[in-house]
Amino acid sequence: MPTDRQIKSYLLCSDCEDVLSKGGETWVCPKLAWVNRSFRLYDLLKEAGGYVVDAESEGLFWAANNPAINVEKIAHFAMGIFWKAGVHSWKRGDSAPMIDLGGHEEEIRLWLRGKGPFPNDVTLNFGVSSLRRAQLMIGQPVEVPIRSVGRTWRHYRLHLVGAMFSINVGETISMDERMICFYRSPQHPVLLSDHVTAVLERKHAEHFAESRKTEAYLKSKRRRR
Repeated sequence: MPTDRQIKSYLLCSDCEDVLSKGGETWVCPKLAWVNRSFRLYDLLKEAGGYVVDAESEGLFWAANNPAINVEKIAHFAMGIFWKAGVHSWKRGDSAPMIDLGGHEEEIRLWLRGKGPFPNDVTLNFGVSSLRRAQLMIGQPVEVPIRSVGRTWRHYRLHLVGAMFSINVGETISMDERMICFYRSPQHPVLLSDHVTAVLERKHAEHFAESRKTEAYLKSKRRRR
């Protein structure tokens, strides 16, 4: 159900929490979409330029073209969230992690701490919605099944107020996927797609329509009539 409640649990000491905060959170969060329709990260990407099909809704930005875009901070921010979902439950009364990082949890932790390289069998992708279609919602990391023949790695997505992150995990990640990794690619590609936003909107609407609270509200409304 939609809610403004925070998901919180005691997981990290203050020093380790500070690593995530300074590593990316304090840089990225103010640049995400806000209710006043400002979206600084989107503005920085437009300034970077790239291959744009439609200046307002579809295209590909090259983050490497704008030194004001801190690729390291963006990657650290996203990977920190995926890592927390991969080592701890996000549900009350449940002990199982939210997602399966395939044994790469320690490699990711070391990279977040600055004590190891970015994991070889993990790729990160980054996309944004246009300002006019940015959804002011915070989602949770979810697994998206891969239906293409021959793809056996795991794929997870995360939507955060206008920004969309995804990771692939597994030894069998294709060369194509590895080449477009936001972190590893020299150009640091960022997808602009209102089509992806439309898919998210539809899924959110379907989920909301099927929820117990929505059903109870509609029944109550029918009785009042």
